[in-house]
Amino acid sequence: MNILEQLHFNETKPATLLLKNTDKLQIITIGLKKGQVLKKHITTTPALLIVLQGSVSFEMEGSLTELAAYDTFDIPPTIPHEVTGVEESIFLLIKDKP
Repeated sequence: MNILEQLHFNETKPATLLLKNTDKLQIITIGLKKGQVLKKHITTTPALLIVLQGSVSFEMEGSLTELAAYDTFDIPPTIPHEVTGVEESIFLLIKDKP
């Protein structure tokens, strides 16, 4: 599978592509256009965000962290967070399943 061929950006919502889904692990590819927002949400298990392309702004507890291509960020469970595309971006979200 080629992620760029399978991930379809649109104007109304973040693009998503499920790469792997097992009883222990989930890997999701997310694409954001410039200025597009993955609205505030939580994860119930620890997760890892890996930026593949572009850059995003990660907001959690009033703190902003800008992440560029190849940056990683550990997302703790149960803390609301939001991701905004600083430019058109693609990132992976890797999380354990409870």
